[in-house]
Amino acid sequence: MEDLVRDYERLLKEKAIISEPKDDKEVAKELKVGEWFRIDRDVIARNREKIRCVCNEAGDVGKVYWKRFEESNKIADENPDQYPRIIETYIFKHDWEYKTEQEMRDMCEGIGDGECDDVICDLELQMRICNGESAHALFEEADKLPRVRVIQLRNGGTGYFGGGADNFDDNPPAGLSRCNFNPISKDYSNVPYAFRRVLS
Repeated sequence: MEDLVRDYERLLKEKAIISEPKDDKEVAKELKVGEWFRIDRDVIARNREKIRCVCNEAGDVGKVYWKRFEESNKIADENPDQYPRIIETYIFKHDWEYKTEQEMRDMCEGIGDGECDDVICDLELQMRICNGESAHALFEEADKLPRVRVIQLRNGGTGYFGGGADNFDDNPPAGLSRCNFNPISKDYSNVPYAFRRVLS
């Protein structure tokens, strides 16, 4: 019985180590290049009404995003192993001539659990609303992030999310375009967008 208790305590300690980020300074509440950004789905759930109101402030455009958010939340709820209660995302700094789409996916697997998908991007936007960002800043203003972020869509395709200030793009942070995945396609200007699951 004592051995069983010791094993149980050891497992709890190991789980606690996995659950906590290695360094609180590595996790930011504001989305920045080169820092992990925390998405807490419990905070999103508690602020559902606030998120809906912020979306409504943006009129028809905001209503489209609200519908998208609701669909993504449902997918996340139905797939808790894929989308745990806490997820962290990471934007790479662009310091290369080019990367292929496959190399970008490999980079994300090297630092975390893979490339963000469209559901994680919707969770990110909702978390940013919870953190105080406005509908206008997210849905209409040009993104201040330097590069467009490359994601892996749920259907396996490639997506391009927000960003682009360095290239004078006017994409809003919530802007998302979709295309087919081409593993050998060279990308000279965009950066991969990684995520990692944080066990609670």
